[in-house]
Amino acid sequence: MRRYLLVDDDTIFNFLHTEVIKTVDSSAQIDLFNSSIEGLEFLQAALDEKREMPHFLFLDIRMPEMDGFEYLDELMKYPIEKFKDLRIFIVSSSLAERDKEKSLSYSIVSGFVEKTLTIEKLKGIIETYPL
Repeated sequence: MRRYLLVDDDTIFNFLHTEVIKTVDSSAQIDLFNSSIEGLEFLQAALDEKREMPHFLFLDIRMPEMDGFEYLDELMKYPIEKFKDLRIFIVSSSLAERDKEKSLSYSIVSGFVEKTLTIEKLKGIIETYPL
């Protein structure tokens, strides 16, 4: 069973992405946060308490409380080996090349996906990063 963490302040995208995941991976466990701070606290608790980590994190860039780059900056405070089983994907509607470049400059980021996450995109991610 794959575990997914969705962090995006847009409830519509969270709904759409949840439906895509359920379509592709019917046994998926999905944790979803509209608040970047709550999503970060969830992941930090898993890191600190050695709980089961999600296999995939789909993270938006533009969020009001804490943007995706600030979220990643907080994660970078942990040793890199903590992320060996977690694939982080930035999922953004930003078409700015600098956002994509900055996203991919983080060693813990596996990829950048333009919104919306589709069935085809998710299948490609799962094929590239099997359990």
